[in-house]
Amino acid sequence: MSVVSLVVGTLWAAAAAGTAGAAGTAGAGAEDALRAAARGALDRHASALVSVRLTLKSRYVFQGQETAGPEQTIEIAGTVLEPAGLTVVSDFSSNPMGLLPGLHGGGEGPKIETETTDAKLVLRDGRELPAHFVLRDGDLDLAFLMPDEKQAALPHLTLTKDAVPAPLDDVIFLYPLGRTLDREVAVATARVRAVVRKPRTFVVADPISSFQSLGGPAFDAAGRAIGLVVLRRVAGDVGMGGSFRDLLDLFSPVVLMAQDVLPLAAQAQAQAQAQAQAQAAPAK
Repeated sequence: MSVVSLVVGTLWAAAAAGTAGAAGTAGAGAEDALRAAARGALDRHASALVSVRLTLKSRYVFQGQETAGPEQTIEIAGTVLEPAGLTVVSDFSSNPMGLLPGLHGGGEGPKIETETTDAKLVLRDGRELPAHFVLRDGDLDLAFLMPDEKQAALPHLTLTKDAVPAPLDDVIFLYPLGRTLDREVAVATARVRAVVRKPRTFVVADPISSFQSLGGPAFDAAGRAIGLVVLRRVAGDVGMGGSFRDLLDLFSPVVLMAQDVLPLAAQAQAQAQAQAQAQAAPAK
């Protein structure tokens, strides 16, 4: 059994226990209000959720030998943040193979390099827009794409700054399902388990709902978009030893608050505009 499978299996069990406990403590009136807020978020914002199709080419380097790996196509969740089409995804989701060298304990293990050779935004209406990455931040687990061509204004999501829920508050997640389910946007609710304040503010909720929502938005019980779901990972290389707690700590899906997302989104938008102006400038 792989490390990833073991961690995910454990998280499923923990989430089931947590969900059962939450259901038993919530009052009927509060549940009705939460359902209404969740359905409202789905109705208003589903069109801002997209699937991002990426074609990745990998290369393996071990003991001085380089081997070309297979090309693969994946689909991940994305959230459109600007009318021009600026879309954010989880950086980890866009390059999951990048995690593997660290799990082997590092320096002497194989190195895996990946390159994105094609990217498309798959919109809710079925349109596919060729796109490209404009900015990545591995520490925050955010990566931003822009359509290759200028588009009419796209449905987008506006994040709300300084709206941080407290432990045991309710949160709402939206995320697109896979191709076999027609990429329908799903909605889930969960309870806040913890609010981490350093090195920045993260909201920790149900791990399974959070994993499913990587790259998607989170909302508070009032229906405000408070942030994006990202993955916190152990820094540097890790071995296969350690405690059970160390194993669970390898991957921690969390909600990154809007106040940390928006500055990077503005930087990505500026980078995209600079690239567009450079391409439009006449050659000298």
